[in-house]
Amino acid sequence: MIKPRLIIQKSASDLGINNACAAVISNVTVSDDQSFMGVLQSNLNHVASHLNSLISNSVYEGFSRQLKKLGYENTVSANEKLLRRFISKGAQPINNIVDAYNAVAIRHGVSIGVHTYHHQEDIHVFRSEQPRNFRPLFAKKDITIPTGDLVYSCGDVPLASIGKVDADAHEFRLTQDSSNLLVVVLGHDETPGAFNRSIIEELIDMLRQKMPSLNHYFLETVVDR
Repeated sequence: MIKPRLIIQKSASDLGINNACAAVISNVTVSDDQSFMGVLQSNLNHVASHLNSLISNSVYEGFSRQLKKLGYENTVSANEKLLRRFISKGAQPINNIVDAYNAVAIRHGVSIGVHTYHHQEDIHVFRSEQPRNFRPLFAKKDITIPTGDLVYSCGDVPLASIGKVDADAHEFRLTQDSSNLLVVVLGHDETPGAFNRSIIEELIDMLRQKMPSLNHYFLETVVDR
């Protein structure tokens, strides 16, 4: 079987997305098990204890710069929104997979996309060439991704959008029927490929503690310059 690839188109490469990393994880069980809430709370406490240093953190700064390049000058990036929400309201359990990837995301200050993945098609990263309809996670109806916003898609179907619409696609949400997952760390020009890969490996190692039969492979990353 030909394995899918992660294809970074030139429009995304020009934004500094050259080191993106993605993996497929199979034999996963999505459940209400709260076994990863302990590590999520621990990571949150650690990060909250030195919040002031985050202002000059190259990982957070890189996401802000990326949004500026997209034309969103004063927009808070998804990873920072997550941290702020957890600090103000506390970390709430969602499901075991989301709790695990939130724990890793909070620890490293990155955005991690995790999606149900049964299509086995190439993943494309690009800036949208035209407005397109998109139904964000748990939204009742579609909204429009503006031209120029950053998108990654499974084949031709958007999985996530970054920019004015900062959301994952409802169609690929995690449910208790999800057994194959796609994990994506786009990063930016300040996050090397090895760093992005290590984020995904940390998540996989965490999940494997509870799911010893879990399998995974990394997609080959192809940068179209």
